[in-house]
Amino acid sequence: MDSNTDAIESSLAEIGDLARGYRREGGGRVLRCLHCAAAFDIELIHPLAVGMGTAERAAREHIASVHGGALEALLAFGKERTGLSEIQETLIRSFHAGASDREVAAALGGKSESTVRNHRFQLRRREGEARILVALMALVAASETPERRPVSYAADLPAGDERIDVTETEAASIEGRYLDWSLRPALLSFPKKQKEKLVLLRAIAGRFERDKAYTEPETNAILMPVFDDYVTIRRYLIEYRFLEREPDGSEYRRR
Repeated sequence: MDSNTDAIESSLAEIGDLARGYRREGGGRVLRCLHCAAAFDIELIHPLAVGMGTAERAAREHIASVHGGALEALLAFGKERTGLSEIQETLIRSFHAGASDREVAAALGGKSESTVRNHRFQLRRREGEARILVALMALVAASETPERRPVSYAADLPAGDERIDVTETEAASIEGRYLDWSLRPALLSFPKKQKEKLVLLRAIAGRFERDKAYTEPETNAILMPVFDDYVTIRRYLIEYRFLEREPDGSEYRRR
């Protein structure tokens, strides 16, 4: 397949992951929750609410019990990320639950059934537009040079404005100004500007292997040569979704 086809299939695969609530990592060996650090090894049998089961069953049960299901987990991103109004969220929940048009109309405060049908049509029209846009942007991504290609961050990064608008070329320039891996500490200074901070945190996160769990001492050992205040760097890596941390601090993973 050519790069355009690969890009489109990759984008569609990501949509499938979002609909499930987890993705495959480590060559398909691990199922990773998209909303927390939970991971399920497909070669192991996992405890379920009742009995034991496969990684797939454990992942599905985790999404349902911890995050309220994949639908609720996605809606939890809020209007800023989903672009959905309060009414549209109500509609989607009702449609997902299998409610009739009459029941949905009642949930909307006594609207007519024709209004519900019109809302459904508008949502399906947006879905069609979104699919085309995903394909178009995949084609754009496949043709972009480093001077134009944007740096990719986590979907749930707590910053969704111009601060994440940086190209790979710009990121390399920022890293060159602030990082020198031949020195100790490697980070010459930690900038205040959010755009530069995110670029550097992304570079630092690259020191961690994917699909590998780190203890807190191991995490600190990687960060100590980077910056004197490694605790602050560790906190920022977690805050900006570059690392996941277990609630008890027993394990860290690169996202």
